Amino acid sequence: MALLKLPKYVELPGGVAPVIGCKAGDVAPLVILTNFRDHVRRCEALLDEVTFRTYDAGWEVSTITGTHRGTPVTVSSAGIGAGQTANVLEELINLGGKIFIQIGATGAIQERIAMGDVVIPAAAVRDEGTTRYYAPEKYPAVSDYRVVAALAERARKAGNTVHTGIIRTTDGFYASQRIEEYVQQYHDLGVLSVEQEVAAILTIASARGCYAGATLMVIGNLVTGEHSFNGDRQDLVENEWFDQTRFALDALLDLKEQLL
Repeated sequence: MALLKLPKYVELPGGVAPVIGCKAGDVAPLVILTNFRDHVRRCEALLDEVTFRTYDAGWEVSTITGTHRGTPVTVSSAGIGAGQTANVLEELINLGGKIFIQIGATGAIQERIAMGDVVIPAAAVRDEGTTRYYAPEKYPAVSDYRVVAALAERARKAGNTVHTGIIRTTDGFYASQRIEEYVQQYHDLGVLSVEQEVAAILTIASARGCYAGATLMVIGNLVTGEHSFNGDRQDLVENEWFDQTRFALDALLDLKEQLL
């Protein structure tokens, strides 16, 4: 007899997803994921109108749904780290999310990548703990090539210097991102940068038949020593990180025509 009786996905009364506080009809097929609740609030100014929001209802995860050039779009704060992001992503998929773009930040590990550049991951090293529950170690975390192409084109049109390639996702902001042997190894392998969510987003989206990618603002460089959190280019965390949302919204509309 099987021991486990709790279903894989649980709901609160009324069909409300317990992490994001949304129910059927609240989530659009096109979704922006961001780290911070404040970014969700700021997105209201970028949308034509907002028809749904959760941040005034006491939910830890902030979610809004509105329209961009007449097309429904959802923006949700997935938090920091693969574990929380996975929870949010699972529930968004359950409620109809289909194409996902992460708006994030990253620390470069190549000298040629400058502060303020944009990294569009083609794939991510699964150096975190969450995705082992979804797929074996040899399963790759790969962005959909159409998402990479759409994001890179829109980012360049917006005036950004863009790098595409492999990044590394890790659980440890302080530990594993700052151990010399890890930085050296992945630097020598040509990995562009390191962050904490993308491998989970790519793996889960692929496993569940969705499409995903990310745009990452370079706010630090581990091998040159520059970092916004140390006071270098503070404008990157105050404005540019969020401003990726503008071209990501346009990329979502491009992808809708291709994928849905």
